[in-house]
Amino acid sequence: MAQVVAHHEQFRAANVQIVTVSFGTEYWSKIWLQETESPFPFLLDQERKAYRAYGLESSVLRAWSPRNLLYYLQARLQGRETLGDRGDTHQLGGDFVVDGNGRLQLAHPSRDPVDRPSIAELLQVVQKKY
Repeated sequence: MAQVVAHHEQFRAANVQIVTVSFGTEYWSKIWLQETESPFPFLLDQERKAYRAYGLESSVLRAWSPRNLLYYLQARLQGRETLGDRGDTHQLGGDFVVDGNGRLQLAHPSRDPVDRPSIAELLQVVQKKY
């Protein structure tokens, strides 16, 4: 999300509305919003209806894959704060682009917690004319 926040103006220029959906608790959601300073609308889906609708999985093996463990190791070595245990760490997320007509233009269910489409890929999708 930090990468998307950093490019907020590019998405705004493309007339894109970004929404964050989380399954966490209200407590952790407020902390996440403060830490990320996300300017986007935030929806709390504690029952994970959107997660199921978009086919997002929960996986212990993929949530703690070598790639994800390397991410945390690098963050620690660089002195960056990691978010710690804030709920179901096995729930995988995703990135989706839905156009103004409700059609899904990009579906990227994450294979692991650090698997996200690049900003360039997202901008390419949202700048297409449908």
